[in-house]
Amino acid sequence: MGRRYGHVDSLSEALDNKQLNRVLAFLTDDCVFVAGNGEPVRGKENIKIVFEEFFQAIKSTAHIVTDMFESDESLVHRGDVTYTRLDNSILTVNFCDVFKMREDLIREYYIYIDWSELFK
Repeated sequence: MGRRYGHVDSLSEALDNKQLNRVLAFLTDDCVFVAGNGEPVRGKENIKIVFEEFFQAIKSTAHIVTDMFESDESLVHRGDVTYTRLDNSILTVNFCDVFKMREDLIREYYIYIDWSELFK
């Protein structure tokens, strides 16, 4: 049996290539985005600003998704992400993304990650 939300697998690729319009195409217009222990960001236009700022603050990312789980209207991606900072230093951390779906789009996007070392 195929995965209902298999198309979301390419979200990490879009993030790693800093393809903001492609990232935003995965989201509903009223999406809620929560990164780490940050405040919820509501709406695709506000989420766009968050990603623009993040993409400027790092040189690159490389996601390796090791596990994917799907249940009803929820999708979970778990793995490792390697960040290359602007000074070319590297940090690899575990992440877990939880997506609540509406049809084929992400309506709630939660990133569970420890970014405490990223901008030191």
